[in-house]
Amino acid sequence: MKNGFYYLAGPHKGTPVQEADRVETSLKLTVAFLTQGIHVFSPIVYSLKIAEALNFSSTEERRRIILSYLLEFLKVSRGMILVTMEGWKESWGVQQGLKFCQENQIPVYTVDPTQISSDLSEVLSSPLDQEQLDHLLEAA
Repeated sequence: MKNGFYYLAGPHKGTPVQEADRVETSLKLTVAFLTQGIHVFSPIVYSLKIAEALNFSSTEERRRIILSYLLEFLKVSRGMILVTMEGWKESWGVQQGLKFCQENQIPVYTVDPTQISSDLSEVLSSPLDQEQLDHLLEAA
């Protein structure tokens, strides 16, 4: 494996059931990548407890503090892997990550949650081109 890690982006906010499902899906994908020798940083898995401990007084405060923190990870990653689970198009955080990647020429890959048991290195075989990335941002 090459040095470095990928940033695993997916939606989080939603109903309590959606949030629990999204965290579980992100965790399963993180484990699947790791067991295949691919290091990923999963913001949903990693920052959930941090956000709970900080007990933000508003969504704006949480976004301001957590987003700048997470973008530092994205900046030094080998690329962003977008988990195309329900809610990604509406996710403010995912959209901020995609825009950041576009502005900073960071490769973007997509993974469908159903690919969890497949060879995940295939996901990383070809990043989205600029037209595909533009289309993702327009879809939101």
